[in-house]
Amino acid sequence: MSKIILQAQGLEKTHHQGDETLTIFKDLSLSVSSGEIVALVGQSGAGKSTLLQMVGLLDKPSAGKIFIKGRDVSKLDDQGRTLLRRKEIGFVYQFHFLQPEFSAVENVMIPQFIAGKSEDDAWDQAEGLLVRLGLGQRFDHRPARLSGGEQQRVAIARALANSPSLIIADEPTGNLDPKTSEEVFNLLIEQARFFGTGALIATHNMELARKMDRILVLEGGVLKAA
Repeated sequence: MSKIILQAQGLEKTHHQGDETLTIFKDLSLSVSSGEIVALVGQSGAGKSTLLQMVGLLDKPSAGKIFIKGRDVSKLDDQGRTLLRRKEIGFVYQFHFLQPEFSAVENVMIPQFIAGKSEDDAWDQAEGLLVRLGLGQRFDHRPARLSGGEQQRVAIARALANSPSLIIADEPTGNLDPKTSEEVFNLLIEQARFFGTGALIATHNMELARKMDRILVLEGGVLKAA
């Protein structure tokens, strides 16, 4: 049986505006297993990005618990959350956020350096990932010399660089044309399946969502299966 990588129980997120309390969602639960690709869909403003930030340990829920590989991480301090993110979670965003002054291979090496890897090990991992993503001839190219699709492939390699257990992706192909979007999306799914990485991917594209293992719909503060 696949191991549960991410489990969220009874999540709640509220914002206070003066005397009013705005509830984005309440009593929300979900899980993602190793090698499982889960789509998260919903209208703009439904709270998809907020949910991803919480399960990715970038933001804290107002209530509820989050487990990563069976460990309750809800009460971790900022340093503990940072260390866990560095080891267990890879992020891919709509905009690639590559460092413009560094080459493709260097961008994939940076998170490995932060995690304490040696230069040789970081290079080997970056090289292998970029080759797998069809960028074997682009190692020394800086982002400005790469197409949008190529930049996003570098971002996927960077997300996978430290062999995370979970990928969190927020509209990872939303800034690309339809053909490139499908190509990059297929590569992301292919790599997640190859490495046995669980993935929670927010998207507006239902055609892409239907290629995933499950679809979760966030609507009116409620999360339900499609």
